[in-house]
This record gives sequence, structure tokens and C-alpha cells, in this order.
Amino acid sequence: MKTVAAAMTLAAYLMVAPAAAHADAVPTVDEVVAVLAGLTDPNIPAANKTNIVTPGFSPDEAGTIDDHLHRMDAHGLLPLNFVVTDIQPAPGNFAGATAAATGSFNQNAPPGPIVLANHGGRWQITHDTAMTVLNAIWSNANRHFNAFVPGAF
Repeated sequence: MKTVAAAMTLAAYLMVAPAAAHADAVPTVDEVVAVLAGLTDPNIPAANKTNIVTPGFSPDEAGTIDDHLHRMDAHGLLPLNFVVTDIQPAPGNFAGATAAATGSFNQNAPPGPIVLANHGGRWQITHDTAMTVLNAIWSNANRHFNAFVPGAF
């Protein structure tokens, strides 16, 4: 809940704050897509994603993330296709964007706000945002398709 509130606060700030109050640098769409692809890559252990996520994952989080990503991969749900829009600068070397995953029924994740931080010229997704994104992806990966069949009721 805290993660969603932080992302929503940043998103609200980005909509009403004057442009002059922001840093000039923002990541490109390709940079944000690369960060999200790295975040969801099952071949990169979550404990080694410190160049993607700031701060890095705890050992317990890393174990859960690796387990979930390996199960998604085993079911053919990875890699994901990401659509990134509305990249906006924010104060303090941060940027906000909207990201969604597209693909099959279980690969879709609705658009949501993400927060990125610039560390030495490298854009990273914030820890809280990464956990929110991963939870949305896992939730959608576990959805069951219920086809409506006319006359079946």
C-alpha cells in the first residue's frame, strides 16, 4: 500500500508541478524498457539486479522473485513486452513514467505509474516500484481465463 501511495504521490506531483522545478534529464523509452526487461529476466538472479533496482532486493525478496520468474518462464510467459509512455522528469534525479505489459491473456499487466532514479547516469527502477510491478505481473500471470459461452448458464 505504501508503494502505491508513493507512486501516486509522484504521479500527482508530476501533473501539477511546474516544468522548471524538474531535472532536465529523463530516461528514453528504450532505457525504461531495458530496465523492465532486466527486472523480469529469469536468467539474472534477483540478488544481482542491483544495477537495475535501487536499493536492491533483500535475500528473502530475491528468493521469491527468482521462484516466480522461473515459474513464469517455465510456462512460456517470459519475456514480456513492455509499453512505456508519459516519461516525466521529477526533482532529485527521479523520473516518472507509465508502463504496461502486453501479450497473451496472462502476460498483460495494466498501465501503472513507475518511478526511476538516476544514479551516475544510469536509470534504475526504485525498489518499491519494482515490487509493485512484479506483483502486478504475477497477479496477471495467475489469472484464470473464463470464456463466456452463450447459453451455458
